[in-house]
Amino acid sequence: MRAGALISGGKDSLLASYLASKEVEIACYISVLSANPNSFMFHTPNTHLVDAIAYLSDKPLFRVFTEGIKEEEVEDLEKSLSVVDIDAIVIGGIASMYQKKRFEKICSNLGLKLISPLWGMSDEEVINLAKDTFEFIIVRVSAMGLDESWLGRRIDDKAISELKTLKEKFKINMAGEGGEFETLVLDAPFFKKRIVVKESHVEASGLSATLIIDRFEFVNRR
Repeated sequence: MRAGALISGGKDSLLASYLASKEVEIACYISVLSANPNSFMFHTPNTHLVDAIAYLSDKPLFRVFTEGIKEEEVEDLEKSLSVVDIDAIVIGGIASMYQKKRFEKICSNLGLKLISPLWGMSDEEVINLAKDTFEFIIVRVSAMGLDESWLGRRIDDKAISELKTLKEKFKINMAGEGGEFETLVLDAPFFKKRIVVKESHVEASGLSATLIIDRFEFVNRR
């Protein structure tokens, strides 16, 4: 079975693709580039790095462009997928029925299978599995208790312990499934090299702040 993995550069999409690759062929990555930074369906921070991630993973990349208008962005994805030679799509959804139902509709209309390896996992299971598999950092925060000091922070055992405390205090989702934070994977078992951020800047608005990666390099692992 040939599957296309929807990839944003974040931990969930890449983790789902990694897990699915043990059962099916990941024929390509699919990246949705939205003009709306507050897309209802898709991750938007630092999607310009998806090209680099596809290169490091030795995967062809299929780009989908959308204005990010609610519901229309789903139609844009469906139209684009109709010309891709795949049998299934892989998504990184964990608990969002809003997203899952729309992906199910796309698959039903196109005769594709939906593969969602993370679906139904707890937030702690996902964040710990991602931590044990990847090197990744937080690139957007948008929740009480998560300030700009979290931007660029690598998720390790200490960070997960702090996220657990914030969950108890503010009821956040530890995996960021509710939009509390977004991530960027810098290294993975299937990358040829690591990504190292060289220059970045922060853009903030209200409770939300985003780390924009301006320059990065590939480096060999030690």
